[in-house]
Amino acid sequence: MLIIGKIFQGEGVLKLLEKLGPFKMALGKRKALLGVDIGSNSLKIVEIRGKRDQLILNQAHVVPLPPGKVTMGTIEDPEGLASELDTVWNTLQLKNRNISLALPGNLTILRRTKLPYVPPEEIEKAIQWDIEKVLPFKLEEIHFDFHVYEIKEGENIDLVYVVAKRNVIETYQQLFVMAGINLEVLDSTFLALANIAIINYEELKETFYMILDIGAESSNLMAMKNDRILYCRNVEVGGDLVTQCISRHLSCSTEEAERLKLAGDVEESILREGAQTLASKLHNEIIISLNYAQNILGSQEPVEKILVTGGGSNTLFLIQELGPLLNTNVQPMSPIRRVELDPHLDPTHVDEISSRLSVAMGTGLKSVF
Repeated sequence: MLIIGKIFQGEGVLKLLEKLGPFKMALGKRKALLGVDIGSNSLKIVEIRGKRDQLILNQAHVVPLPPGKVTMGTIEDPEGLASELDTVWNTLQLKNRNISLALPGNLTILRRTKLPYVPPEEIEKAIQWDIEKVLPFKLEEIHFDFHVYEIKEGENIDLVYVVAKRNVIETYQQLFVMAGINLEVLDSTFLALANIAIINYEELKETFYMILDIGAESSNLMAMKNDRILYCRNVEVGGDLVTQCISRHLSCSTEEAERLKLAGDVEESILREGAQTLASKLHNEIIISLNYAQNILGSQEPVEKILVTGGGSNTLFLIQELGPLLNTNVQPMSPIRRVELDPHLDPTHVDEISSRLSVAMGTGLKSVF
């Protein structure tokens, strides 16, 4: 399992700590952290703890955010959002203000690649060379770190690296300083999704499968095999397409259309049209991602299963539309499939919001591993 490490001395350093094999509880006591995922429409907060060889979900919250605070991961109103976060912590009576945050998929780049063999002490320089060659950033503009999957001496190095722009990291750091919250760990949404899938779907380890995380404004696509990320990308296709379809048909505001969508108070024909539009656009993006992943695999191995999560995955008729389009097994991804619930939690409520918790739970694992 890939873990993004701590922010040291306020410098926003991304650190990949380790890859765990079979599920194993970390030895010793780790600092308790809340897993946090900030979307354009809502804030997700979870607390996960470990007991023996079992993960336990201790808290799970999905809190609506006022419009205009966050757009495509960009913080539009830092002071307003900081005040909102402080209010949420106080309202929910969250005593723990130490968090692990997953940066939105569109604000990080995770690249799986094979580099020509170099001695271990030269890997970082080799990655810098690769970044300058393939990414439109100067090294002084970014933070990056890496995790090596495999070294074949004299041949190549199979690894993954994560890149985030310095100004993005600094903006999020400043946000939580204003909110009086301690940003202890900085994570990548892609790594958070990979980690929570590995925990819950151990039987898929040796298969080629994909994760589709559908947000309001964009979606994250990721291909996996053998607990390794093959390929991932963020695409500007999300559940707002369905909202726009409802708004257009009913001649109402997008806010009203979103409310009607969530309540299911819309004619089936309109919902089906919205689901078909979203499924069609996602289908095109999935095929592109699939082709890239197969190139990395070096074979035309078909995808075994697509796990769908995120708030947009609750769109009525969407999964039924996607399955036939892709001619593969498409199913909801449950982040709580192999996670126990604390007795004080309402299982029905957690099940209702679970599709929106995957990223927060994935980054919340930092309290355990």
